[in-house]
Amino acid sequence: MPTIAPAAPPSRLSRGVGWLMGSLVAMAVLCALLAWRAHATVTHLQRSEHIGRTLPQLHRVMEDLLNAETGLRGYLLTQKGSALQPYREAMDGLEQRLDDLVRLSPDPMQGPRLARIRELALIKLRELDQLVRLHDSGQHDEALERVMGNPAQMDELRDLLGELRADLAAEQARINARLQQDANQGEWLLLGGLGTLTLFTAIAVTQVITRTRTAERSQQRLRDIADHVPALIGHFDRQGRLLFANAEAGRVFGFEPEAAVGRPIADLHTPQGAAAMQPQVDRVLAGATVEFDARVQVDGQWRHFHQCLVPDRLPGATRGFYAVSMDITDRRRDELRVAQSEKRLKAVTDNLPIALGYIDAEQRLQYANETVRTLLNVPLEGAIGRTLESLLGPEQYAQRRVHLALGLQGERVEFDTSGVHLGRKRHFRSVYVPDIAEGGAVVGLFLLSIDITPMKQAEAQLAQWASSDALTGLPNRRELDQALEQALLRQRRLAREGRALAVLFLDVDHFKTVNDSYGHAVGDEVLKAFAQCLRHTVRASDVVARLAGDEFVAVLEGLNSPDEAAGVAAKIIEAVAHQPLAGLSVTTSIGVATVEEPEMPARDLMALADRALYQAKRSGRNGFAVLHGPGLDSRR
Repeated sequence: MPTIAPAAPPSRLSRGVGWLMGSLVAMAVLCALLAWRAHATVTHLQRSEHIGRTLPQLHRVMEDLLNAETGLRGYLLTQKGSALQPYREAMDGLEQRLDDLVRLSPDPMQGPRLARIRELALIKLRELDQLVRLHDSGQHDEALERVMGNPAQMDELRDLLGELRADLAAEQARINARLQQDANQGEWLLLGGLGTLTLFTAIAVTQVITRTRTAERSQQRLRDIADHVPALIGHFDRQGRLLFANAEAGRVFGFEPEAAVGRPIADLHTPQGAAAMQPQVDRVLAGATVEFDARVQVDGQWRHFHQCLVPDRLPGATRGFYAVSMDITDRRRDELRVAQSEKRLKAVTDNLPIALGYIDAEQRLQYANETVRTLLNVPLEGAIGRTLESLLGPEQYAQRRVHLALGLQGERVEFDTSGVHLGRKRHFRSVYVPDIAEGGAVVGLFLLSIDITPMKQAEAQLAQWASSDALTGLPNRRELDQALEQALLRQRRLAREGRALAVLFLDVDHFKTVNDSYGHAVGDEVLKAFAQCLRHTVRASDVVARLAGDEFVAVLEGLNSPDEAAGVAAKIIEAVAHQPLAGLSVTTSIGVATVEEPEMPARDLMALADRALYQAKRSGRNGFAVLHGPGLDSRR
C-alpha cells in the first residue's frame, strides 16, 4: 500500500491562548510591582530598625557621659571613694560603644555628626581621666575648679546628641508613615491585580473554550474535505506509525482509517513494498521533501501511485511526515499508449521520404525525423537545439530566410529550393506551417520537405522531349519558333550596331532515294550524322533545329554583314560533301534569308529562306541561294 498523508495540521495559537498569555503578562507585571514595593518596604524597615538601634545607643552614650561627669564631681566634692563608682561604671566600655556607634551607622548624612560626637566624647573622657589623676596627685582644688568650669564641650556634645536623636526620631516617624501608606497601596494594588488577573483568566478560559470548539468544527471540516478528495492522505510519526488516514485510503485498500491508526508502514505494505519504501522514508525523516512514483499491487492488480512525502517539522527536529498519494494508473496506461503510438508514429515518419522537422521561434531545431538526419548527414542528437542556419549553411539558409520569416509571422509557406546534398544536386519542395499558441503568438514552425529531384528530372526530360527532336536531339519546330522570336527581338539592338541576322533552310539532297534504297534505318542514321555535321560546323551560339523529315534550319545571330551568311552556307556544303554520313556520300541544298532591320515577322523570314532553298534546288542542288529581306536578290 502506498504511503498515506495527514488529515489536518496542528491548530494555530487561538485567541484564547493569547488572552491567557496576556493574563500571565499582567500577573508578571503585578508581581514585578509587588516585588518593587516589597523591596522598598524592606529598605524602609531596615532603616527603621537601624534607627531603632542607634537611638538607644545615643541615649546610653549621653547617660554614660553625664554619669561619669556627675560621679567625678561627687567624688571631688565629697572625697569619698564610693562617689567614684558611677564614674567608673560610666567609663567602662564607653570608648568601644562610641566606636561601634560610628562604625555601625552607614548613613553618610549622619556620619559627620557621629564622628564629631565621638571626637567630643573622647576629649571629655580624656579630660575626666586627667582630673582623676590630678586629684590623686594632691591637686584637689585645681581638679575641682576644672571639673566645675568649662562646660562648653559638654554643651556642644549635648546639642549634637540632641539634634541627632531628634533627626533620627523624625526620620523614623516618616518611615513609619510611609510604611503605613505603602501597606495600604500594596493592599489595593494586590486586590486590583488579582481582580485583573481573574478577569483576564476568565476571558482566556472563555476564548479557549470557544476556540477549542471552533477548532473541533474546523478539524471536522478538514476531515470531511480530506475524506472527499481523490487522493490518499495520511500522517505518520518518526517510527512510521500511522496517525491519520482519510476515507479514500481506506476505500482503496479496504480498511477502516480509525482502526488502522497506530499500525506501522510494514503492516500497510507488502514486505517488498515496505523495503522499497524505506529509503524514501529515511530521506523525509532527514528533513527533505520527497516525490516519487511507486508500483503497488492492490487486490492482485498492479497500480501506479505518485507520492509526495513532506516532513512534519519541529524546531530542530522532524517528528514525522505527511504523505499524499495520487492513483495515476489510468494516466500511466494512457502514457504507455501514447508512447506506443509515438513509437509507431516515429517508425512511420522515420521511413517516409519526407523530411519532417520542427523549429521554435528562435529557429532552433526541436524535432527531426530520420530523413532529416540522412539529408544533413549529422546525428540527430547533435542537431537538436542547433539553429537552422548552422545546420544548413549560409547558402542553403539564404534560400529559406524569407520563407522562414513569413512562416514565423503566421503564414503558411510553400516553395521550391535546390542545392547540392551529399555531392549531388537535389530539388526540394518545402512547406512551412506555423505553430500558433492560444494567444495567437507563433511559437514555432512545422517543416516538411519533399525531395522532388526525380520529378524535376522528369519535367526536364519532358521539356526536352517537348522542345527537341527525338531522332537528332536538335531543337524541334516549337523550340525553333521561340528561338527565332527571341533572336528577332535581340536584332533590334544589334541592328543599331550594323549587325545582321540570317536563317538557313537546309535539306538532304535526294533523301527519298536513300530511304527507298537503303531503308529508313539507314535514312535515320544519315539524318543524325547530318545533324552532327551541321552542329559542328556553325558556332556554338547559333541555333540549329530540325523541322521535319530531312529539313533543318540554322539561325545565325550577330553577323557582321548579310554576306557573312553565304560563307557559313558554303562551309556547310563543303563539310557535308566531304564527310560520309552513315557511310554514304550525300549533299545538301541551302536557302539563306538575311535581314538587318528586325521588322520582318518570323514566319515571313522562314518563308523567305524556304524560297531561297527552292532556288538552290532548281539550280542543281549541292549549293545555296541567298535572299536579302525584304528584297529578292539571290546568288550561288
